[in-house]
Amino acid sequence: MRIIAITLLLVGCSTRQPEPTPQPKIENKEKDKYIEKVEAVVSDSASALTAVVPVLDKGTVREVVEAQVTRLSGVAKPDVKKVQEFTRIIAQNDTKAVEKDKKEASKVEEETNALYDLVMQKDFEIIEANAKADAEFKQKVLWQYSTYGLGLFVAGVLAMAFTPFKKSAGITMAGGMLAMASSWIFDSTWFMWIVGGAIAVTTLSILYAILRPRPKEPSQEI
Repeated sequence: MRIIAITLLLVGCSTRQPEPTPQPKIENKEKDKYIEKVEAVVSDSASALTAVVPVLDKGTVREVVEAQVTRLSGVAKPDVKKVQEFTRIIAQNDTKAVEKDKKEASKVEEETNALYDLVMQKDFEIIEANAKADAEFKQKVLWQYSTYGLGLFVAGVLAMAFTPFKKSAGITMAGGMLAMASSWIFDSTWFMWIVGGAIAVTTLSILYAILRPRPKEPSQEI
C-alpha cells in the first residue's frame, strides 16, 4: 500500500496533463466584401474627380477638388481606365453616360447600407459563437483542473496515512485543494457536480485515514 501511495504521489506531482485545444475563431467574410465595396466606390470617385481637375480653372475650387483626390487616394487609388472614361464623358459632353453614372451612383448608398447591415449581423453572430466556444473551453479546463486536483488530494491523503513523507503529502494535498478550488472561482455548468463529488470523495478519504484499523502493538510481558 505504501508503494502505491508513493507512486500516486510522484505521478501526480510530475505528470503534465495536455490542455484542451481552444476552438478556432470565426472570421467575418462579409466585412471583407464590405471593405472591397467601399474601396471600389472610393476608387470610382477619385477617378471622376481626377478627370474633372484639368477642366477647372486655377483657384480655390480646383485646389479643393485636388485635395479630395488626394484624400480619396489614401483609401483607394484612381483607376486608369475609369479616369479615361470620365475624361471622355467630359470632353464629348456625353449626357447619356452622365445619366447612367448618376443612376449607378444612386444605388451605391442602398447597396452599401445593406452590406453594412449584413456585416453587423454577422459580427453579432460571431460574438455569440466565440463566447460559446470560450465557455466550452473554460468548462473543459475547469473539469480537468478539478479532476486532477481531486486525484492529487486523494494521493496526498493516502501518503499521509500510509507513508512517513508527511511534508510531501501535505504539499500534495494543498496543491490538490487549490486545483479543486478553481471550480469556486470560475463559473461552470458542472459546478455542483464537481464540488459535490470533490467533497464526497475527500470526506470519505479523510474518514478512512482516521478510522482505518491500526495494527496492535505487541504487549510486553512482565
